[in-house]
Amino acid sequence: MRTRVLTLLAAATVAVAAPATASAATIIGGFSAGLVNVTSSTAAIGADTTFSNGGSAVLGSSGDLSSVALFTSFLTSSVTATSGAAVTFNAVFGSFAGTVAKVTTGTNFVTIYTLGDFTPTAASGYDKGKASVAFTFNQAGGAGSDISGSFSFASPPSPIPEPATWGMMIAGAGMAGAAVRRRRASAKVAAA
Repeated sequence: MRTRVLTLLAAATVAVAAPATASAATIIGGFSAGLVNVTSSTAAIGADTTFSNGGSAVLGSSGDLSSVALFTSFLTSSVTATSGAAVTFNAVFGSFAGTVAKVTTGTNFVTIYTLGDFTPTAASGYDKGKASVAFTFNQAGGAGSDISGSFSFASPPSPIPEPATWGMMIAGAGMAGAAVRRRRASAKVAAA
């Protein structure tokens, strides 16, 4: 009996004295960004279109990424509206590498949903984790007109939205594009 007690006591001492492995937290949060100087590989946007941009700027952030300042700029890779296409971005606060999981198209819009991994760089104490990025491209004036683009990042990944959710998101992006278009037209009238 005494041997058993000493064995248990020794095992408990070793367990307490053994170094514990630290485990950092997974990032839970997100941000939205606007894309600058968006161009496409085709006059009318749709499936298989490749979108390029001159950069991105953070327009809002939440959760563990709420410390990312508004208008923080970073570069995103070109994005092709084809399932399985690679997508990346690099910023001071972290990097994302993933692939296109779903593409939704409609009249004058394309939405690209990607899944991948986010590796935080400036947010110390966090582990690499799964994330999603949803890109929305809008061509309010039809083929050959300017293209607006935005995206939202979420960690952990947002579920792939149903068509009704996409519809609401596209309508919102369309209204934002129309507002920008209207603002440009009124600025031209005021300048004249």
